[in-house]
Amino acid sequence: MKKVLFTLLLTVALALLVTPVYGVTWTYYSFNSASSWSDFADGNNNTSPVFYPNGIGFLPSPGLGGEGGEKYDLEGLNFAYDNAYLYVSVTASFGTGVWSNTSQRTFAEGDLFFGFDGNKYDYAVDVSKSELYAVGDSSNWNFIPPYPPVPGGYGNDLIIKNAIGAYNINTGSSFLGAIDDTSQMYAGLESGYLLPGNGDTYIKEYRISRSLLGTDLMSHSTITFHTTMECGNDLLEECRPIVPEPGSMILLGMGLLGLGASLRRRK
Repeated sequence: MKKVLFTLLLTVALALLVTPVYGVTWTYYSFNSASSWSDFADGNNNTSPVFYPNGIGFLPSPGLGGEGGEKYDLEGLNFAYDNAYLYVSVTASFGTGVWSNTSQRTFAEGDLFFGFDGNKYDYAVDVSKSELYAVGDSSNWNFIPPYPPVPGGYGNDLIIKNAIGAYNINTGSSFLGAIDDTSQMYAGLESGYLLPGNGDTYIKEYRISRSLLGTDLMSHSTITFHTTMECGNDLLEECRPIVPEPGSMILLGMGLLGLGASLRRRK
């Protein structure tokens, strides 16, 4: 029995020592490095996890005048971390906003919300200021515009509005500190200037100091990201696992090896 237990402990310990530690396949890109963007793919192209009415289904709404769809599309997100920072990249077919010829206005980009263990509104990145905030509760964020909605928006549809959630924070949120960010238009994914069915893809990268969070990242099992647009046209929401850091994995592996060796000596 002890031999079986020793073999099991040895196997688990060695597996922990050699297992990749972060569970994500994303390179920590150098900021302001244009060559970094070539590795991104248009992963969630022109789709949304929210069902839209009037025959649109899960495609971001084209709105009035045929605008929308790809040019308002939130397309993908990557997440990773090291012992000092969280790294998040958002791929979207717009920059800090997108101009609508139909409504003669710019639809604003939503802020990037995230939270731990199922909550998606613990924190928010103010994307216009490159600042991190503690959000707290729903009094500290703005929903998509109420009725009458902006053209192409869904502010008058409570099902859509509740499914989409916030689009930016307000002044009730608590400022935690500045973050690093960079944005790069990547013409290799799409060409053409905001044409129906096409768009210009931007990749935005945020680097957030873990010291600003006021919580131990390793005490949580998952992190959920949530972002949308002012018009409620599309939603990007992704939950990613948090796995032990290299030091924790190595210490655990060494501990199991030591326990196995102790059992073997007793035998």
